[in-house]
Amino acid sequence: LSAAVTQATWGDGELLAFCESHESGLGDGIPATVHKLQLQASRPGADFQAAQMLREPLSRCTICHVHGMWLPHTLAARRVARQFGKPVISSVHGMLEKWELANKGLKKKVYSWLFERASLAQSACLRALTAQEAEDYRRYGLRNPIAIVPNGVCPPTRRSTVGLLARFPELQGKRVVLFLGRVHQKKGILNLIEAWREVVQSDDHAHLLVAGGDYEGTLEKCKAAVSRLGLSGAVTFAGTLSGELKEAALSAAVCFCLPSYSEGLSVATLEALSIGLPVVITPACNLEQVAAVGAGLLTRNNPPELAAALSRVLALDIGLWQEMSARASKLAREQFSWNEIGSNMSAVYDWVLGGSKPACVVD
Repeated sequence: LSAAVTQATWGDGELLAFCESHESGLGDGIPATVHKLQLQASRPGADFQAAQMLREPLSRCTICHVHGMWLPHTLAARRVARQFGKPVISSVHGMLEKWELANKGLKKKVYSWLFERASLAQSACLRALTAQEAEDYRRYGLRNPIAIVPNGVCPPTRRSTVGLLARFPELQGKRVVLFLGRVHQKKGILNLIEAWREVVQSDDHAHLLVAGGDYEGTLEKCKAAVSRLGLSGAVTFAGTLSGELKEAALSAAVCFCLPSYSEGLSVATLEALSIGLPVVITPACNLEQVAAVGAGLLTRNNPPELAAALSRVLALDIGLWQEMSARASKLAREQFSWNEIGSNMSAVYDWVLGGSKPACVVD
C-alpha cells in the first residue's frame, strides 16, 4: 500500500480492530499491524467509547477505511477521521441490500434519517463489492464516487479428512454437501433443510454438513425441521469450523451450497470455488460468473428448485464433476486474487490522496 490505512471492523460483537500499513508498502515485506480493542457496542456510550479509542490511531493515519454500518463504532470512526481531516472510504459489505434494509426495517429507517445516511454521504469514496452493491448505494440516496472492488480469497489447502471423519464418523462414505456460514435465516438454511428431504430420497448417500455458529436462534429451528422431516441420519450440525478442520470440510465435500436471501460477496463461496468445489448458490450471492463459466449452478432458494439443482450436481459423473471443479478454481484464481484486488484498492487510496482516478471507480 502507498499510504497508511486505518480500518474499523466489527468481529464478534465485542472487538473493534484497526489495521495500520506502512509508508514503504506491504510489497517491501513489512507487515501490516493489527490492533484489537475491546468494545461493548450495545452499551450506552459505545459511540463515545469507540471515538476515544480511535482518536490516537486516526490522528496518525493517512486514510480511514471503515467497514460496516448500523453500529456506533463505524459512525465514530468516520466522525473522528473527519475531525482530523483524514479522507474516509466506506465499505458496507451488503448491508444496503434490499433484504437487509427490510430486516428490522423501521429501526433502520429511523437510524438512517438520524445518522447513517449523512455519515456515509461524507465519505470521499464508497467501496462496493459488486455492481449490484453500487446500485444499492445509489438507491439509498448516496451520490459519492464508488470503487467496485470485490472480496478476495486466500485459497484453502486441501487436507486429509481423517480428523474430520474421526469427529463426525457419520460422514464416512457419504457424498457431502457443505453449508459454511452463519446459521441464520437470511442464508436460506431453513429452505435448504426442506429441500434436503427430496435430495436424500433420490440419493441415500447424500449428507448435509452444516458448519457455522448459531445466529438469532436459527439453529434450534433447523434442528426442529430436521427432526420433523426425519433427516437426523442425513444432516450434521458441526458448529463453527476453522483452520485445518474447515479446510478438511471443504476437502471432504463434493458440493458447496449457499441458498442465501442476501449477501455482499460471500467469502465462504469464494473459498469453496478456490478449492475446486462446484457451488449451488442463489442470485443474491452476486456471483453470476459461476453460471457463466460453468463452475456451478444458480437457483432460486425455494425447496423444489434448490433440491433439483443439488441433485443435478450430485448426479454428475466423475469426468463432468472434475470439469466443473476445474472451472470453479480457475474462476477464483483469475477474478478474486488478492494481488489484483490489493492493487485496485491501493490505486483507490492513491486517488483519494490526489492521484489519478483508477478504472474501478465510477461516478
